[in-house]
Amino acid sequence: MISKVITAAVRGISAMRIQVETDISKGLPQVTVVGLGDTSVKESRDRIRAAVVNCGFQFPSARVTVNLSPAYLRKKGSHFDLAIAVGILASSGQVFDRKLSDIGFMGELSLSGDVKGCDGILPMIMELRKTGVGGAVIPFENAGEAALFDDMDIYPVKTLAEAAEVLNLERTPERGGMPEKGRIPYKGRKPEKAAGSGETAEKEFTECENPGDFGDVKGQEQAKRAIMIAVAGGHGILMTGSPATGKTMLSSRIPDIMMPMDREEILETTAIYSIAGLLKPGSKGVMRRPFRSPAAGISKAGLIGGGYPPVPGEITLAHRGVLFLDEVGEYDRDVLDSLRIPLEKKQVTLVRRGEKYVFPADCLLVAASNPCKCGYYGDGSGRCTCTEEEIRRYRGKLSGPIIDRIDMHIYLYPVNYEALGERDGVTTAQMREKIRRAWLIQKERYKGTDVRLNAGLTEKEAAKICRADDEGEELLRSAYERLKLNPRTVFKVRKIARTVADVEGEEFIKSVHVAEALQYRERA
Repeated sequence: MISKVITAAVRGISAMRIQVETDISKGLPQVTVVGLGDTSVKESRDRIRAAVVNCGFQFPSARVTVNLSPAYLRKKGSHFDLAIAVGILASSGQVFDRKLSDIGFMGELSLSGDVKGCDGILPMIMELRKTGVGGAVIPFENAGEAALFDDMDIYPVKTLAEAAEVLNLERTPERGGMPEKGRIPYKGRKPEKAAGSGETAEKEFTECENPGDFGDVKGQEQAKRAIMIAVAGGHGILMTGSPATGKTMLSSRIPDIMMPMDREEILETTAIYSIAGLLKPGSKGVMRRPFRSPAAGISKAGLIGGGYPPVPGEITLAHRGVLFLDEVGEYDRDVLDSLRIPLEKKQVTLVRRGEKYVFPADCLLVAASNPCKCGYYGDGSGRCTCTEEEIRRYRGKLSGPIIDRIDMHIYLYPVNYEALGERDGVTTAQMREKIRRAWLIQKERYKGTDVRLNAGLTEKEAAKICRADDEGEELLRSAYERLKLNPRTVFKVRKIARTVADVEGEEFIKSVHVAEALQYRERA
């Protein structure tokens, strides 16, 4: 008898539906698994045999052939265990097979028959859902991820025996495990309005992680303004300044002024973290925009992804959030240069063994750097001990092409004593409100296009949308000639000026907006 069980295989940050075909025929007792499975798949034979017996079932004393289809696709992972075991039970008549065509099975089996948690459960469920599968049997440890869906029958199980109960119609499904106010809507369901405001209840998706308020940062109001512009338009930003000027403190607060993620962003981000194995047991997904701050000694593979099969790097883990490179002058130059294409294309493309993998990389790049190795060059204190050659070498870690791809450049000066007592600094709530309005303006402007924020405009699009009034164009022309700007810099200045105007609620770009935008590029 042949049984067909549905499961899935992870490919990059997505998944592909897999069909496990099991045939039991006369012959010497043995189990053969075909279909380009790796070592963990081939070793499943011994795990499954012990799990079946220890859960009170009978392992067939016959020839068992298991095919993982499509056979041309390489398959890796121990999560195929549960599907293969269910296939064997179905082929030997020990469970009903009436629901096999509408339920997917994922999970690793221990020798005792326990179903253990696996990485990548969320993208696999997403793939099954997309192909019309109505339910999924998953490890109990991964139930939190599955709670993001309330239009699928989810069966969290702890043992193989419990998985068999699903087929025998002895277990009822779950549909989402989140409270109603935090559950993600589906199939066009509109989230409820938050009481007393015009915003949706999707604000509930933000986790209660608060590194502090921008109002706590004293004496850096110009830097706060620059960060607000950067976030509002999606512009990368490089902050240079001596130690203790607040670069790290400001950067760590950036996720709190970004808008809450919508449903698709939550699913996309959670899928990435699921594949990377970074979700905590029982976690209901990534609800807050990511903030990734890799160490300076990170490798190229760690930053943009690598290995086989490829795993996402830090720039992908920062997707829809912030990638913060602290003390960027300490990073290896070749590692930094590997960011050039991902920053421009908003994705990472890797080729391994003839297969192409694409990882998303649409994040806000925030870099912080000292002006020199000792950190005090140009701060007016006279404490710098670096030679000209050391300063040149330190600054050379950021190549011209990388600097050119970072839209905004600002310098943070040491805070004077009087500023420490200031109480009227711009707060996180004030910055968030201005950014919210700017994002809504851009959302309406770019409706029906692939552009989300001003930073994503092409040169052709920017020529139409980011043109200033006559006075602003004359100012830009003068700056181009006097400051020896290049065409790419002018392109970025136009986009930054458009964002400045959006933050101020202005429909047209004026000379004052162009002037502010030029300030953010003069140190490039």
